[in-house]
Amino acid sequence: MQLEAEYLTPYLRRLTFFVIVCSFFEAYNTAIINLALPYIGQEFHVDAGTLGFAVGLINIGTIVAFIPVRLADRYGRRPMLLAVVSAFTFFTMGTALATGIVSFVVLQFFARLFLVSEVGIGPIMLAEELPARYRGRVIMLALAVAMLASLFGPLVFPWVVTTRLSWRMLYLAAGAMVPVLTFYWGRIQETRRWSEQSRNREKISLARDFRATLGVFQRRYWRELVAGTSIWFLTNFWTTAVIFFFGYYVLRERGWTPAMVRNTISFAYLVSFPFYLSTGPLLDFAGRRPTAFLCFALGSLSLIVCFYAKTHAIIVAAYTVAIAMNVVWGISLTITTEIFPTPMRASANALVNNLIGRTGMVAASGFVGLFSRSLGTVSDAVVVVGVISLVASPVVFLLPETKQQVLEDIERSEALVPGTGVQPLTMVPETQEKLLM
Repeated sequence: MQLEAEYLTPYLRRLTFFVIVCSFFEAYNTAIINLALPYIGQEFHVDAGTLGFAVGLINIGTIVAFIPVRLADRYGRRPMLLAVVSAFTFFTMGTALATGIVSFVVLQFFARLFLVSEVGIGPIMLAEELPARYRGRVIMLALAVAMLASLFGPLVFPWVVTTRLSWRMLYLAAGAMVPVLTFYWGRIQETRRWSEQSRNREKISLARDFRATLGVFQRRYWRELVAGTSIWFLTNFWTTAVIFFFGYYVLRERGWTPAMVRNTISFAYLVSFPFYLSTGPLLDFAGRRPTAFLCFALGSLSLIVCFYAKTHAIIVAAYTVAIAMNVVWGISLTITTEIFPTPMRASANALVNNLIGRTGMVAASGFVGLFSRSLGTVSDAVVVVGVISLVASPVVFLLPETKQQVLEDIERSEALVPGTGVQPLTMVPETQEKLLM
């Protein structure tokens, strides 16, 4: 079986379109909760503190997404992708039936869990199926379209809230995914790479399979594990600061009006869209490491300028650059789907992204909350986040350069212990399983 595609076949175009549509709905669901919260609080008679706690509980689903993504190594990419897309469609639409804050949190917890699972599995399928020269561009295209979804919610929101269903209509709109899922259900195939390696896969219990995830911690993968975890932590760390604290900062510390905030956010996303499209070719031609370093460094610098400036024009310009540098999400996805071998690709990504890397989101929120008290302002605390991120950005050079490389060539090049040129000791599956028990 030929594992590497030579060109974009009609099937690969269909697969790409399907993953892009799924990414659109993931971003849409993430964006609309910020619009719906005031109306949910009013209808369910809960205060801002309760709503904040509710959002925190919902976001735990992004960490629990480790489980479905991990299962893609056991059961295959196709069944898990279709399962999580079906599930997030069901729970997103079901949110419209919430009768109170508890049912809303439960429904959105599972919706977020499966939405983030799709973000993990979809790019893995693209990485394993697409020709090497297109991997970066296509994954970044999916992120660019997802970014547009962040604008779609605010655009339809003024009309939606005037309907009888009000905020519930935002969640019912996810039903548009149903005909897409129905049409593609029998047209999505298992990836060639997973099918090939699964032929020799040992039949073991689910519990033993999950314990085998510890294989990611073998010495031969130390560089990929440390670098992959670091870039995901860093991605979550600085982007959380700019996404979640910008509105509070300009409203409370710079005296902006809500209309100014809305206009600035819309302007930033529209202007940064072309950069999202251009970053994919940059990844494929300039390379993963220099592109990642450039975006992490510019993102950190723009964060510092944005939260330090007092002039309206400078704040808008710096915020726009910061939003554009959110392309680090797509860059991190591209890199971590490439650097691990096929048998553990989903497991490793679930570990470095969902289970460990997402703690950067929690760390940034806690850091800003804690240090804003000692430093006096949120802006001062976020500037420190920017400085830390800027200093940490060279961590990307721990990664191997994978541009335009066939995945099997990447695996072979990483088969030597970094820095030694020596083939590492490997264990037969039976021995490894005994050590993991």
